[in-house]
Order: sequence, then structure tokens, then C-alpha cells
Amino acid sequence: MGRRGRASATIWNILTLFVLVGAVAAVSVFILIFINPQSSLNPFPPAPVPAALVIPSPTPTSIHNVLPPTWTPTVTSEPTATVTPGPSSTPTITSTLYVIPSPTITLTPTATQVPQYALLGGVVYRRSEPINGRDCDEWMGVGGNVIDLDGNPVQGLTVILGGEYENKTINKSTLTGAAPAYGEGGYEFTIADEPNNSKETLYVQLFTSDGKPSSERVFFRTYDECASNLIQIDFQLEE
Repeated sequence: MGRRGRASATIWNILTLFVLVGAVAAVSVFILIFINPQSSLNPFPPAPVPAALVIPSPTPTSIHNVLPPTWTPTVTSEPTATVTPGPSSTPTITSTLYVIPSPTITLTPTATQVPQYALLGGVVYRRSEPINGRDCDEWMGVGGNVIDLDGNPVQGLTVILGGEYENKTINKSTLTGAAPAYGEGGYEFTIADEPNNSKETLYVQLFTSDGKPSSERVFFRTYDECASNLIQIDFQLEE
């Protein structure tokens, strides 16, 4: 190798040595900074850690209510007024009179018994012309008289003619005393324009002026004969 070659190799050896020394130095500096970040070799040292804050321990101060060694409750009594009667005082006794009202007694009137009338002498069939002047060929009806126990006429009672006749419902009313041909307490109803037969489908019954029944229903037959075109039914007051 020539002189120039040896000189060039020496230069490279020196440069390699510098590189190795620099690497060792750099590693050493890195280790020192890692161990002690606050070292002056660290170009970017961390901020210093503030000192620990020490809070002084509070001194407990407690207040106790201390009772005396012996505590005895004190009872204070209210003064009581004393009344001293005078020498001439005399007690006065006042009496109170209580008046107890008498109970009110309400008398309920007993129900008045309705006078009852019964059939007098049975149902009688006769010719109408001698009594009311009606021709038997042109009329058929029922009538009668109502009397009391002494035979005196009873007027103002309601008389009902009800039932059925020739498949028709009959419901008529009149008052006793309206047909004096049978007596002063007489009544009368027209049933048809001529006599005809029926089998106890019609009845007459007495009622008081306030609508209470005053007799039983008296049923009767009718016949198609002139001698029986008037049915007479009389009533008398029962004892």
C-alpha cells in the first residue's frame, strides 16, 4: 500500500474512534438525564414539583354543658286565693224550675165502617109497562129501590151496572133517587132495545160517594119474554 493509502486509512480510523467516543458520551448523558431529570445536562428539565401542602391539625375545642354536682328541680307553687266570708254573708240558694212538656198525643181516627146493603127479596122479573110505562117490545132494563133499616129511602149512592151483554162490555152508573118510579131511592138502567137471553153475565153493585163498595155484586139473568123484560133488584141496609 502506498503512502497515500496509509494516510487515508488513518483518517478513517480516527473518525471511527470519534464516532464511538461520541456515541458512548451520548449514551452516558442519556443515562444521567434519565436518572436525574433535574440535571444541568438536561436541556428540557421538568417543572419543579411544588412543596407538599401541610394542613395544620385543628385543635378540637368542645363546649360541654356541665351541670352542677347535684341538680335539684325547684317547684314553684302558685298562690291560692283564700276567700274569707264576711260576718253577715248568707249563702243564697237559687232554685231552677224545669218544666217538662207533656207529650203530644195524636189521635188517629179509626176507619169508618162503610154501610153495607144486601139484596132485598131476591131478583124479581116482571113486565116494565106497569112500572115505568115502557113497552116490552122496545125496552129491556134493570131497576130497583134502596132503603135503610127503617124502610126510609136512601139517596145519593152510586149504582153500577157492569159485566157483558151480547159480547159487549157494559159499564154504566147512576144514583139512587134518580128513578122515583121504583121509590124515592130508586134507580134504573136500560140494557137493550128488546128482551133477550143472557146467563148471569150482568150485575149491579152499590158504592159510596167516595168510591167504596157498599154491597156485593148481584148477578142476574135476562130473558127474551115481555113478561120478564124488567129485572127489579132492591137493596136494604144491613143491621
